[in-house]
Amino acid sequence: MGGCRNCGSLDVRELGFVGQLAPFFLKRVLNVELRERASVHPVKQWIRRLAGPGRKVFSKVYGESAFVEMQVCNSCSFVQVKHAFSEDAIARLYLDYRTDFYNEERFKYEPAYREIADRVGTDSTEVQVRVTTATEWLADKIQLSDDFTMLDYGGADGRFLPHLAAKKFVYELSNIEPIPGITRIRHEADLGSYSYIHLAHVLEHVSDPLKLVKHIAGYLKPGGYFYIEVPQEMSDSQLRSLQEGTYTSNIPVHEHINVYSPSALALLVENANLELLAAKANPVDLGWAQGVHLRALGRKFS
Repeated sequence: MGGCRNCGSLDVRELGFVGQLAPFFLKRVLNVELRERASVHPVKQWIRRLAGPGRKVFSKVYGESAFVEMQVCNSCSFVQVKHAFSEDAIARLYLDYRTDFYNEERFKYEPAYREIADRVGTDSTEVQVRVTTATEWLADKIQLSDDFTMLDYGGADGRFLPHLAAKKFVYELSNIEPIPGITRIRHEADLGSYSYIHLAHVLEHVSDPLKLVKHIAGYLKPGGYFYIEVPQEMSDSQLRSLQEGTYTSNIPVHEHINVYSPSALALLVENANLELLAAKANPVDLGWAQGVHLRALGRKFS
């Protein structure tokens, strides 16, 4: 439809209707539920009652799902939905993110989420691992100054900012209060210019990552640093299979509507007109889950 929304390339491969929408995402973003069609014919109603137990067994085997068209970029291996969800539609997913009401509604559509709801983003192991790994990785890559300032863009309470000596801010739309030592900025009009911007686990959620990164980079001082972190949810070999047309499974579309690779993240930084200083993939154990985090550090040209 307009090429890759991560690197800007027009060389994308059509994957067809392989994007499997999660039930809660379907409800919140599109206000759609999957239900069995009702029948007014008495014979059909009788047959359905008779076949009821067997149908329940087979529904667990086959199930019902809604699918959207997907694309993979042949230049950077980024995976996206073909027709981007509007910003307003995505915003409906996060209006009351992780509040009690949000969790209860999500449990209704995705009962398995109950097992991890109290740990996602708050587990002490996750916080310690994410902060420590980022801090250690950045230690020899960033030159601090007396007036060094850090902004966590969309970072909730700012708990995931690395431990660097700086004046720290968080830009957050929700009512979450920042942790001690961090100043919250509620309105984008109040943002200034910063020595360092932290964008962690945001881009997998947004419709147009390249557009967002270019926008946020406008808040960097000349020579300022831009740190980006995203999960890698498909392996390099799986992404190559997508590009070659040999991948045969569906692609889950839930909170995360984009799939990243190391090359996708690196090219995103470069195509946002930033100097790519470093990039790396790190296996992580978050306590409640294991995975791979991709990180990249860019710098605004002076």
